[in-house]
Amino acid sequence: MRRRWLDTRPEHAPQTCGAAAIFGDDVLCGETLRMGAALTANNAKYLVGNGLGDRVSIFDDGRVKVWSTTHLWAIEGRDRHNALGETVVIGVARALLTQGPTYRQQPCDLEVPLDGSRARTIAATIGVDNGTFVQFFHDGAIAVGNDGRDIDQIFNIGREANPTRGRNGVGGSVMVTFEGKYRPKSLRACDHRVMVTEHVSPPPNRLYKDEFEIR
Repeated sequence: MRRRWLDTRPEHAPQTCGAAAIFGDDVLCGETLRMGAALTANNAKYLVGNGLGDRVSIFDDGRVKVWSTTHLWAIEGRDRHNALGETVVIGVARALLTQGPTYRQQPCDLEVPLDGSRARTIAATIGVDNGTFVQFFHDGAIAVGNDGRDIDQIFNIGREANPTRGRNGVGGSVMVTFEGKYRPKSLRACDHRVMVTEHVSPPPNRLYKDEFEIR
């Protein structure tokens, strides 16, 4: 299927975060990227940043992890945007009292610049060839959805600093997993496309030392 470049000029950008602005099904794509073949399936990931220290990891097994070392996250809404797919909107929650470092982090494969004056409008859409999409908003919120699958789990966790660990490993993260293996034939508009194999099933979510779940 022929791909053409997405028009990202400001006058063509969506102006709201409603379903009509967030969700589409055109096959528009900027750049196609694949996971490094040298990585094992459960560790292979494509890393996208928003220029503020927040990251999204798109794993080769199909999971999507939204995370930060400076604040927690809040689930703002979960919606069925079409007959087959669901999406979740994840917003920035409270800042950590003791924040983790944002320097010397693993370099991102892609950085999405944000403009705070544009509020809840889309800065960029990252599409995945399994129907998953990640949308970055200028106010720091992030939407994760799939055009052909229901959401299986939304696992929202945090970890605060303490005298034992200091600020090592502190932060907030939301792991999103989807049900099934269906892949839509038509893929939605995106600025960048990521290819995943899903050859290995995602591992179960679990809490690690000092982590707490946010419900």
